[in-house]
Order: sequence, then structure tokens, then C-alpha cells
Amino acid sequence: MSEIEAPGELGAKVQIGSFKVADAARADAAGRAFVLDQMAQRPAVLTLKAWALEQLAPVAGETAVDVGSGTGEDVVVFADLGLRAIGVEPSAGLREEAVRRGPAGKGEFVDGLADKLPFDDESVDVLRCERVLQHVDDPAGSVREMVRVLRPGGRIVLIDTDWQTAIIHPADPDVLQRMVGSFLSQSANPYSGRQLRGQLAEAGLEITGETAATWLEPQAGARQGFVSMMHLRAAQSGAITEAEATAFANGITSAADRGAFHMSLTMYAVSAVKPPVA
Repeated sequence: MSEIEAPGELGAKVQIGSFKVADAARADAAGRAFVLDQMAQRPAVLTLKAWALEQLAPVAGETAVDVGSGTGEDVVVFADLGLRAIGVEPSAGLREEAVRRGPAGKGEFVDGLADKLPFDDESVDVLRCERVLQHVDDPAGSVREMVRVLRPGGRIVLIDTDWQTAIIHPADPDVLQRMVGSFLSQSANPYSGRQLRGQLAEAGLEITGETAATWLEPQAGARQGFVSMMHLRAAQSGAITEAEATAFANGITSAADRGAFHMSLTMYAVSAVKPPVA
């Protein structure tokens, strides 16, 4: 995801990431890796990763693919289980970081996008895709592409967020509504979480499981996380005024100092299997 400059308080400049996968190749890899590292430690993410691995039931010798592999930790998990593990990632910088972090010989990392995977038809046994479809313009097409490369009997898990489930406190309700509306309008696919089951079913797969987990942002998130940037994006777009942006930021940071800040978000996961050829 690329970065764009937005005005911060007191005339400062901040970098705000694009929410479209098409910008990934131009993104600052170090910055993205830092964000991914922070997100990977959230209990909701850890819970869904563990659920996904259980649903996929990988077997040594199979071919496993992680679409949108980022810094590569999930590819290494597959490799440690004895699978041929391949990460697909459009950011050259993140691919380099994944190779740097991973043990030698633990997985492969290739260039590619969710809607144009570099694999033959029916060549993959296990496929996972986490928090990628929210960034693509044609998520249903991307799911069909994943199904194309999946072997009959192959297993898939999709994990994604539904940004309309976000709850933030404290905030002026009207200002918050305009902020969230601005974010949703600028995002490629902000309602991704609720669509996962239908996308898999409509692609001809048999649903085998579904679950959800609530992301609870820590108090530090008022200053360091997504919420700490949201008002700047909204001000840049004209959805709120600079005064409203400043009041929002002051409100959530003051609340965090008292231990009273709240931000939650629902993430969803769905597993499926590709039926054998009749």
C-alpha cells in the first residue's frame, strides 16, 4: 500500500497508507513491515490464524500458498510442517524482508496478486488469504482465481475485516460518522468480512467452517494505531474540519491517559473445500 501525505496538528506532515492493493508495489516496505508486526500480535489475529491452520489441516508433502504473505511468518509455519510453502506478495520489499527473516530454505516468495496467481490450474492443496480482499477492487474475481489454482479436495481459508463494525469511544457521534464514512468511501472493499462466505459458496466451494473474533485496540492505539491516523485522512478529504480532527485526537488521547479509550473491530474467517470432480 502506498503512502500519501496529510496535514497533521500544528502543520506537521504524516504518512497515511493507501488501502488499495494496487499501490502495494510502491509502498514503504519498512513501514508496512512495522505495521504488520504490530497487527500480528493482536489476540484476535492470533486466534484466527490458529483457527485457520486447524481448518486447513495441512499434510506434509502438500503444496501450500499464502496469498498476501507480507513478512512471511505463515509461510514458515507451513514449511515447518513439511509442506512446499509459497508466499505470494506484490511488494518486493516485503518479499525481501520475508527472506531475510525466515530460516534458509523455509518457503518460497514470489511476485503476484490475488487476481492473477502465478500457478497452474489445480496445483495447490492448501491456500490461505488473510486481510487482503479488503484491499482489492474485485474480491469475487480474486476468490475465483484462488479456486482455479486449488486442487479438487483442496482447502482454503479467507480471513478479513468488516470496517463498518468499528466502534470508537469517545468521539462526537456526528464527527465519527463522517470520519467512518470518508474511510469507507476511500477503501477498495471495506465490507469484506461479511462477503467471504458468499464469495466461496458462489465460486462452487463447500463451506466447512466460519468464525469471528473481536479486535480490541490497546490504549496505546489512540496514539500509534489506525485510529490515530483516521482523523487526518478524514480532514484531508474534507469530511471533517481541522478543528474537529484536533478535538477528536485530543479526546481519544486524553481518554487513553485515563485508561478509558475503546476501539473494537470484528474480523471474520471462513473455510471451505473444493469438491472432487464428479
